[in-house]
Amino acid sequence: MKQAVLGDDMAFSEIYRCIYQDMYRYAYYMLGNEHDAEDTVSDAVMDIYIGLEKLRDYTLFKAWAFKILSNKCKKRRKQYISKNVSIDDENVGIHLKSKETDLEQKYDIENALNSLKYDEKAIVVLSSLEGYKSDEIGEILNMKPVTARSKLKRALEKMQKKLKCS
Repeated sequence: MKQAVLGDDMAFSEIYRCIYQDMYRYAYYMLGNEHDAEDTVSDAVMDIYIGLEKLRDYTLFKAWAFKILSNKCKKRRKQYISKNVSIDDENVGIHLKSKETDLEQKYDIENALNSLKYDEKAIVVLSSLEGYKSDEIGEILNMKPVTARSKLKRALEKMQKKLKCS
């Protein structure tokens, strides 16, 4: 990390290689479109590269990077709204990448995740798929850890209720 901060491009590309899949997966789940996810991750990586020297605690790098990515995803979603682009779940659905062999159950989980509000979906993705704890989620999404925990609990309950109805 220190080498990347000092301007070593090879060190930065190694860091990027390590976090790209997680960043792409998060952006894809939040935006539901692979092209927008790729563009958003690229934008975020540029900001990360430029702002790397401002990072004081290198142990917080991944959470800091996801905070930047999360903000980029929010901006992209606002562009959808401001352009009055309709987001059709059939065409822009979230597709879970799991080893689940029961396609019907997988489809039900996707629908339950897609039924959540944007911030609820972000919390579920960060917690369940990326493995972040509530204090880290709070930092990334600018909320108190207790708020992240309660929103996660409610979002999972909503998903569970939706799954029971399926």
